[in-house]
Amino acid sequence: MNPPAFECSIVIPLLRQNDDWLEQAVHSALAQTVPCEVIVVYSGPTPQSNMDVLRRLQQSSPNLILTCCEHPSFPRGLNIGFLTASTARVGILLSDDWLDPRAAELCLGHDADIVSTGHRFFAADGVTVFAEIDWIPNWKSYARLPSLEKQAGYLKYFFLFRKSKLCEIGGADQAMGDFPGIDDYDMIWTLLEHRASVALVSESVYNIRDHDGERLTLKSREESIQGLRRILRKHRVGEREAAELIEAHARWYGMPVHEAYRRIQT
Repeated sequence: MNPPAFECSIVIPLLRQNDDWLEQAVHSALAQTVPCEVIVVYSGPTPQSNMDVLRRLQQSSPNLILTCCEHPSFPRGLNIGFLTASTARVGILLSDDWLDPRAAELCLGHDADIVSTGHRFFAADGVTVFAEIDWIPNWKSYARLPSLEKQAGYLKYFFLFRKSKLCEIGGADQAMGDFPGIDDYDMIWTLLEHRASVALVSESVYNIRDHDGERLTLKSREESIQGLRRILRKHRVGEREAAELIEAHARWYGMPVHEAYRRIQT
């Protein structure tokens, strides 16, 4: 009997990760309620313990594909995953996060270039919930947003994309470098500029692990701001608006999200 055809691909870019977190992430993608091709794009610095986890999972999961990005780069790793995907729809999962079992199924129910869902925030233990920063999108709020920049900032993980639309824009912009916003801001903004259609899943199916380890949002605040400036110049944002956007975004840089949220609230 032939195995069921894959309904979508899930790309997991990997530099280095806590072994248990990596296993949870990959297993959550493999355990979706619809057949998914799971593509882990590892890199030269990926430690042997991570590779051991992946090889063990691959032994029992023929739909797990491992491919290498020789030179570590988050956007390049994403693009390798996009190109490797054999399906028409492609999602992204970060290696310290995990998916609810119906994430792909719920997104596949929408015929759109970008499908965005709600998410939950957890502490590093994967148990403690930061409910105050959970996110559930709704169409009425999205439809009122006045600009593509605001719309790009509104859409959140989990993302499921139409692969042909990603190919149209060239995927993640490798010229932007490694810093927050490459995947869930600049790439979304560029897709919207190319008239990408959007659908929302008003359920929290993506689980974010907030911690003080290796996340792009924990890079130096100054470096992240410079990266944001490059994005804003790319999209031809004027100086005054750019200053306002930098002030708004920079509050989240350089610390775990839950800490940044509490500082903003106080």
